[in-house]
Amino acid sequence: MKPFVLTFLLFLPLIASSQKTTVSGNVLDELTGTPLPFVKIRFQDSKIGTYTDTLGKYSIDTYYATDTLIFSFSGYVIKKIIIEKDTDQEINTTLQVLQSDFDAIYIKAPDELPSTTLHKRIIANKPINDKKKLTAYEYEVYNKVQLDINNIGEKFKDRKTVKKVDVIIDYLDSLEDGTHYLPVILSESISDFYFKTNPQKKKEVVKATRISGVENLDMNQFLGDMYVDVDLYNNYMYLFNKSFISPVANFARSFYKFYLEDSSFIDNQWCYKLRFTPKRTGDMTFQGDLWIHDTTYAVKKFTASIAPWVNINYVQDLYIEQEFEMVVPEVWMLKEEKMIADLKIAKKSGIYGFFGRRYSSRTNFAINAKHPDEFYKSNSTVEIDQNAKTRSETYWKEVRHTPLSKQEQGVDDMIDTLNELHFFKLLKNTMYMASTGYYPLGKVELGSVFSLVTKNQAEGWRTALSLRTSNSFSRRVELGGRIAFGFMDERLKYGTSVRYNITPKKRGMLTAFYNYDLEQIGQSPTAATIGSTFGTLLRTGPLDKLTFVQKAGINLEKDVGKDIILYGGMEWKEYTPLGIANYIRPNQISGIDDTINKIRTTELIARYRWAKDEEFVSGAFDRSSIRSKYPIISIQGIFGIKGFLNGNYAYQKIDLSIEQQLRIGFAGRIRYGINAGYIFGNAAYPFLKVHEGNESYWMQLNTFNKMNYFEFISDKYVSILVENHWDGLFLNRLPLLKKLKWRLVSTGRAVIGSISDRHTREMRIPNFTKTFGKTPYIEVALGIENILTVGRIDVFWRLTHNEIGVKTNDISNFGLRARYAFNF
Repeated sequence: MKPFVLTFLLFLPLIASSQKTTVSGNVLDELTGTPLPFVKIRFQDSKIGTYTDTLGKYSIDTYYATDTLIFSFSGYVIKKIIIEKDTDQEINTTLQVLQSDFDAIYIKAPDELPSTTLHKRIIANKPINDKKKLTAYEYEVYNKVQLDINNIGEKFKDRKTVKKVDVIIDYLDSLEDGTHYLPVILSESISDFYFKTNPQKKKEVVKATRISGVENLDMNQFLGDMYVDVDLYNNYMYLFNKSFISPVANFARSFYKFYLEDSSFIDNQWCYKLRFTPKRTGDMTFQGDLWIHDTTYAVKKFTASIAPWVNINYVQDLYIEQEFEMVVPEVWMLKEEKMIADLKIAKKSGIYGFFGRRYSSRTNFAINAKHPDEFYKSNSTVEIDQNAKTRSETYWKEVRHTPLSKQEQGVDDMIDTLNELHFFKLLKNTMYMASTGYYPLGKVELGSVFSLVTKNQAEGWRTALSLRTSNSFSRRVELGGRIAFGFMDERLKYGTSVRYNITPKKRGMLTAFYNYDLEQIGQSPTAATIGSTFGTLLRTGPLDKLTFVQKAGINLEKDVGKDIILYGGMEWKEYTPLGIANYIRPNQISGIDDTINKIRTTELIARYRWAKDEEFVSGAFDRSSIRSKYPIISIQGIFGIKGFLNGNYAYQKIDLSIEQQLRIGFAGRIRYGINAGYIFGNAAYPFLKVHEGNESYWMQLNTFNKMNYFEFISDKYVSILVENHWDGLFLNRLPLLKKLKWRLVSTGRAVIGSISDRHTREMRIPNFTKTFGKTPYIEVALGIENILTVGRIDVFWRLTHNEIGVKTNDISNFGLRARYAFNF
């Protein structure tokens, strides 16, 4: 169900400060000094104003102040006075009796269009109308997210298997155009949301939550308000990991055309209708309408759909509607939001697609009611009430902001019925296997399809089979096993593992494992393994530096607070070289080098990982990170203990890494990383920093794709990465290419390090390994992604260390690498 879940999560979902300006005083007749009653006082270019009382006194306070007050009274000269905004002040003034003749009056066309004038006033008042101006606010929010199978034609109802199950026909719903759809996932949540500034703090407490139609997923934290990132008042609105230009962005008139079309009352408030359309093709823009309040120039209502050329995979259409309400005088808040997306492989595809719907409403607003700082402290970004998942139907009927339809009420029953249909069960299991590699068979899962048949230098052709328990067996304990056989070495390899979630409420995953198999030292931990088709069949050189590894270990990963993950463990490893990366130790006494058949180490591992506001999509055992917008910092220490469990070496590794992904507006998104480390003590080279290389045409995202295995080894090192996904910024503007929806990617990587003689006295470095010297290894790449929506091909250029070393693969400056990925 992973593809269902990933789609489902997409709908889950100019910081300015402004203070009130207060002006008071008296208005007198300049000649007589008598008070003037009913003098009109207003801010220039604004409808905010007041009148003096019978004693000539006035007082006005507003967020919407301009820098000039205008005093006007029949029979008197209009007077303008400059004021100081965002302060309390007293201004006493006099008015002069009007005594003048009129000159000729000329009427001419305005210098700018009324739509431009209106939009300028929207922008000028953005800091005042944005809720971020408030010192604090809170509200109750109801969220409903629904996923429906669409693209269902009449043939679906005519299927014999469907006809036998009348309940499915009962749950079919249809749109105004007659299109049928079938609800399959529905989530609801009710939560209290709190926000304050200085310092900025957020808190959300989910009081009730439930998910119908999908099992074994912990997504409750995404059903509240924390992950709704469609903020109209930001310059960019983020949807499907893309940056759309908001029609009320400060620079919106460079990307949109605006038309003042209508005016009308909405909720007893007079509003102007401002239609907007994109200025040109290729930009990440919307088309739709803004309804603007005539006095505050706040957005009352926003409706939009994405421009037809927008480069988002699988999203055939997207509609957004937001409605705002003035909850207290001069304070506007988002009251209701609807979002509908039509998702399928292609517009003319006959394959089933999905409607993704999101509805949210907010009520019970409290403005500037700030709580003490202690109130906002929490161990989780989103707190889940202990009774949130067990609320009664009576409770839901009382708190739900809008009632459910018949189809929505019966999603669970309908899914149980669908599971009885062979074609639906096969579809679900096949999608699960495509994403995980395992095919579910009740309480066990069989796999992995990604490693059934492979080939390497040591084993020749190889086959492997894995088996693990499913969530139907247990949601606390997972048992796994794997066997593999090489037809050339005729040697059986195997492994086993046990995972136990000791604290399901606050993840604490205890893992024990034993492996007896081949490994490629110097391959990225996230790369395809030796037993993987993509890691071995698409290689650029022979796998002649393999190592037979026997290892066992136990570790615990524990979430602490809401931002910290701690990891601690112990591993025992025994390495046996199988290729040219052999083990030679200098013998200081005989002067003749010794050949070592095996080396062992026993390591203690400790890791601290900090990621502010990071959350995860979690199953019972595995989880995927939803990237934090802040830098992720990880510090790791590995301590080799000589003598313990026959460990041969004593050493200490310290490693620091920082990584972050940033959205950079219409220029796409950027990923950068910095890694640095130092190794104390003495160790054989396989236990040092063997810089990750890649000898495959299959691209690796976290390694050097033009570096060979074991080409560089260090005990102190620094590396950097910068990768920019341009999201069609350039290619979408080329007439012949924009229909292909290709996207440009640029990458740069560099590393420099050195190795101390104290390690070479333990074991000689292989003669095919190089030293950096004073020149870092640098490679850059330019690529195209989104080829047929899934493919990516990069051309890598190795800028340094291009000389051909002894017994190495021929090094060329350029190389092609490819991979596939499902991205919006």
